[in-house]
Amino acid sequence: MTTKKVVTYLRISTANQIDNTSIETQREKINLYCKLNDINIIKEFKDEAISAKHEHTREDYQKLIKFIADKENKIDAIVVYKSDRIHRSLRNLMNMISYLQGLEIDFISVTEQFDTSTAQGMLFLQMLGSFSEFERKIIAERTKSGRLANNKKNVSSGGRPPFGYMMKDKKLVVNKEEAEIVKKIFKLRIKGYTFQKIGEEVNMSKQRVHCIVKNKIYTGKYVYNGKVENNNLFLDVDPVISRYTYNKANSKGRYS
Repeated sequence: MTTKKVVTYLRISTANQIDNTSIETQREKINLYCKLNDINIIKEFKDEAISAKHEHTREDYQKLIKFIADKENKIDAIVVYKSDRIHRSLRNLMNMISYLQGLEIDFISVTEQFDTSTAQGMLFLQMLGSFSEFERKIIAERTKSGRLANNKKNVSSGGRPPFGYMMKDKKLVVNKEEAEIVKKIFKLRIKGYTFQKIGEEVNMSKQRVHCIVKNKIYTGKYVYNGKVENNNLFLDVDPVISRYTYNKANSKGRYS
């Protein structure tokens, strides 16, 4: 029987340190699995305190992809402690599995006990991924419900308050000092000042001035564009300017 040559991938984010899945724990479990199954580890890759959501920021993940793509390395499989160590999204995970199949490389998860070299392993992987995706959608729904509940109470769901406002008792209230600067920005915009010129007057970048002029919160409506729930949540706040002032500052022809 030919000994499998594999690479391992370990990852931990700050949130997962609580779950007793430290780099040391992952390495220990993987090494034991490989020893019991006569598997030869030729290289280890690891990313610490990095989210699985942004694969382009995972330095060792990128090195792993390049390493396995090199046919001279002759890798038989990638071994991980758990599938979500390499991808949390089912779609991304399955895309990677498909890519590995094209390279004739298997994917092994130690704690979930599946191996994509078998039909049972592939079926279990898809079932596991589906449950994981379902769990994340449930969490997203709960988050949405919490925001809607806060919205009904006219309470902010968090995040950094826009310039001109501050948090007080979980509510957005006007920051009088900053609000005066906001008013000045709108007045200058109506007079025909460019974003660049206004920025020089109030000591801000033109990009920030542009964001302020385009933000409807200053008319008394805070809009939260939720990426998860794909809808807008409106929160009533004290206005800094009138809607007339907002519309005039954002009238056609005022783009520069």
